[in-house]
Amino acid sequence: MFKLVLKIYGIAILIFGFFRAWLLWWHRHEVLNDPLTSGKDIVVTFVWGARYDILVTGFIIILPFLLLVVYDFTHKKIFKTLAFWWIIIGLSLAFMLTAANVVYYHKFYQHITTKALEWLHEPAIVFGMIFQEPRYWFMIIPAGLIVFGFYRLLKNIFASYHPASLPVKKKLLRNFIILFLIFAGIRGRLTHAPFRLQDANRFNNNLLNELILNPVFVFEKSIELHFKNKSLKLDYMPVYRAISIVQKNLEITKPVNKNPISRIVRYDSIAVRKNVVIILMESLAAWKMAYFGNRENRTPFLDSLFTRSIAFTNMYSNGIHTSAGIYGVHFSYPEIFDKHPLRGAPVKIYKGLPQVFKANHYYTAFFIPHNKAFDNLGFFLYQNGFDRVYYEKDYPKDSIRNIWGVDDHFLFNFALQKLDTISASGKPFLASILTIADHSPFYLPDFIKGPTERIRATRFADWAIADFMHKASRKPWFKNTIFVLVADHGEGHKRKYPVPLTYNHIPAMIYYQGVKPQIIDKMAGQIDLFPTLMHILNISYVNNTFGIDLLDSERAYIYFNHDNIEGLIDRTHLLLIDRQKTIGLYHYREGDLTNYKDTETAKRREMETYLKAHLQTAKYILDNDLQNPD
Repeated sequence: MFKLVLKIYGIAILIFGFFRAWLLWWHRHEVLNDPLTSGKDIVVTFVWGARYDILVTGFIIILPFLLLVVYDFTHKKIFKTLAFWWIIIGLSLAFMLTAANVVYYHKFYQHITTKALEWLHEPAIVFGMIFQEPRYWFMIIPAGLIVFGFYRLLKNIFASYHPASLPVKKKLLRNFIILFLIFAGIRGRLTHAPFRLQDANRFNNNLLNELILNPVFVFEKSIELHFKNKSLKLDYMPVYRAISIVQKNLEITKPVNKNPISRIVRYDSIAVRKNVVIILMESLAAWKMAYFGNRENRTPFLDSLFTRSIAFTNMYSNGIHTSAGIYGVHFSYPEIFDKHPLRGAPVKIYKGLPQVFKANHYYTAFFIPHNKAFDNLGFFLYQNGFDRVYYEKDYPKDSIRNIWGVDDHFLFNFALQKLDTISASGKPFLASILTIADHSPFYLPDFIKGPTERIRATRFADWAIADFMHKASRKPWFKNTIFVLVADHGEGHKRKYPVPLTYNHIPAMIYYQGVKPQIIDKMAGQIDLFPTLMHILNISYVNNTFGIDLLDSERAYIYFNHDNIEGLIDRTHLLLIDRQKTIGLYHYREGDLTNYKDTETAKRREMETYLKAHLQTAKYILDNDLQNPD
């Protein structure tokens, strides 16, 4: 029995270690570029990682071990067979999750959590994306071969295992010792509390800390946290104190309705009945633009437009998913941890940008390149002020390029035709267009050249927008239209801190005929675009949101979401928290990797208070349906 258990542990540790090494290789630059990380640190990482692997393996094999104990005494093969299949299924699923985690981490810079399960609402899109994206096969094929090899190995191990001919007392003693060792492995240690997620924080290097953790352990803990926080309860401070802080920051003396952050915004000038076109640019991180230092010539048109617009250099996305971008731009509420903003039973109804436009007799339309069911987009948008949502079924079948639907060039041309029709009706319009070119799997026309697929994808996205703007400029409605170009979120690139700021630092610009170009370097978020647009249009309204007018006001900080982590940033400092604790305080502008959370305590508390008050207030408003006051 000892040998059988040791062999299973040994195989599991080797396989988990292989995926750990794979992930390290993929992100090796984070270690190679860190002067404080040594070869010894990498060895320690794998040693500690093995301890977490032992923990996960123990959880999976403890029941099969007990079945083998029964087999040991009864000699009934059914118990041996049950133990075999339990281990095969349990560890194979663990290996597959660990393999999938390599790709997931590479994209989102975090291990798989329950957040990933949200995409199971659209299995066709998820599996289509996996099978159409070549790099995912680098995960599927090795993982499949490993699982098959593990099955063959374990089958041979079990075939050669037979009950030992030992006295009953010796068998009991042996089995007790093995059970004790499995239990000790599950705890991780005997002298302190069982292993926790935070016990992996042994280095200043974020990657090494996360490599220590077994993805199955992280996923299991996220399930616990999900059910523990199913109502998304936040208890950072009393609600009245949180509201008071937010009201002070938003300069609200007395709310005008039940929503505690409601305030009337009045403009003396006559409202301008201009059309508005919002282009939500998929994954267009600031670092991809020449204005922000990129030298790959990815976005020549956007760079030229940036300097001819009202442009924002310190704009941060609401989150790291498209749903968060749509939510932030149109409804100006923060995304709260891993709570999906567009789902719910019932779906939340807001008084955001589309509702205000409809109240001012605008026609509202949203153009989606793919299936409207993804992220619950179609239902949410119809419930929240859009008259028409165009999606995959509205386009010819031969225009569908891949699982993400139509390409940007087709979508823009389709939108132009529809906007012509709407404009001819005499109504002003709000049109939001969601692009997809910069999201894998890519559709890349042959005429778009570049050294890599990713560079070509960004160049195609830029070219499609340039073509759209050129064609729009010849339309009669162009001179009366405001164009808002903003990324839905950024993309990970050269991470230095626990979350890559490049995932949230995005470009945003407002362009229209006759605009006076200006570069605004205030701290800003997607949530601020709605009130800023109202200023440009001189539309008086009741602001029930967290957004501010960037042409008239300034915020001390802007917050952003990275699933289970919330961030707060100003011109110098970056604060990161999870539900329970502060992860770190960093001087990000200087690229300083030092964590100042325990030394700059006054600054940390000030930022914690600001961030937690806004999250607490947002949660209170949403819980009580005050985002849509009567």
